[in-house]
Amino acid sequence: MPQKKKIIHIIQSLENGGCENMLLRTLPLLQDFEHKIITLKTFGELTPKFVSAGITVETIHCRGFFDISGIRRLQKTVKEENPDIIITYLFHADMLGRLALCNISQTPIIPFLRTTYNHPKYLVARILEWLTRPLVNQYLANSEAVKNFYVDTIGVRPEKITVIPNGINIEYFNSITPDSELKKSLGIDPDDFVIICVANLHINKGHQYLLEAFERLRTSSTTCHPGPDPGSSPKQKLKLLLVGDGEERKKLEQQIESYRSKNNILFLGKRSDVSNLLKISNLFILPTLFEGMSNAIMEAMACELPIITTGINENKELIENNQTGILVPTKSSEAIYKAIKTILENPELRKNLSKNAKLFIGESFSLNKIATEWSLFLNNHT
Repeated sequence: MPQKKKIIHIIQSLENGGCENMLLRTLPLLQDFEHKIITLKTFGELTPKFVSAGITVETIHCRGFFDISGIRRLQKTVKEENPDIIITYLFHADMLGRLALCNISQTPIIPFLRTTYNHPKYLVARILEWLTRPLVNQYLANSEAVKNFYVDTIGVRPEKITVIPNGINIEYFNSITPDSELKKSLGIDPDDFVIICVANLHINKGHQYLLEAFERLRTSSTTCHPGPDPGSSPKQKLKLLLVGDGEERKKLEQQIESYRSKNNILFLGKRSDVSNLLKISNLFILPTLFEGMSNAIMEAMACELPIITTGINENKELIENNQTGILVPTKSSEAIYKAIKTILENPELRKNLSKNAKLFIGESFSLNKIATEWSLFLNNHT
């Protein structure tokens, strides 16, 4: 039996994030390869799930770019493993991979580009990407929009970037049923209309505009309730679930201190039951300023939720306006408010958007299809 080709995946940690969950869904399907994940900082909460799937995980406890001993541990581990390919994920791993490993072996080091950095806060990241691009012979990207960003803004030649999008397991989401006890535990009444946003609380996710729109719904003299679905109630209330955590949390909590809607806004922090939360929700909103290919949007589509998100190029690969969701401008609480009102007042539109979204995501981004693209790429580059 021929020996399996060895792939090393380097990432900051295996916390419960979009990139990490993409790996968890995908790597176990790539049975023709031997996978090992090296985390730079800590193991992370998803590590036991990777281990259960038969994937080795090791951490080197590197404290940062200037932790010389941590970098040496990374180099030593890679030399000992002698992989056929090294794939890096997210900014810290991308930089350390190309800077610390490029001279110690002939192994291809391939950054998997997961997002654009289309925000002033990330100017340094864009500069470092530009300065170090000559060290990279081949990239992966999770969307055409990310590829185009690196071509147009960073100056990478298009032939150096291969796009492999995220995949989604529709059957998994079909198997989950709405949990009334979960609703009850969150203080949500059976008839409440639940809006959910799944995103880390970072400035580029645009939560402030969603909160402004939600407050306007609560205080508007024409506050509307969902249209005449069977079982709807005139006492039906709007609830907003914010799933995720991050450095903007305190600022966002301060934003709503004087809001009349504040008791209907739940900051849930990091959750391990995101799919269950999606299943008890009625509308998904992501007011993001930039993305890569949003796993959160894909999961909401798989859960057959109507979607409101921003009309950035990254999202247009998933959402066709008024067909599989509603696209709004970035940084516009007014547009979000109007889109929510449209959804609330048009149950037939909600139904059509939801069905179209689930059909599209299942046909275009099935996990088995994406796993096949992975296998072809890995075989062609080893």
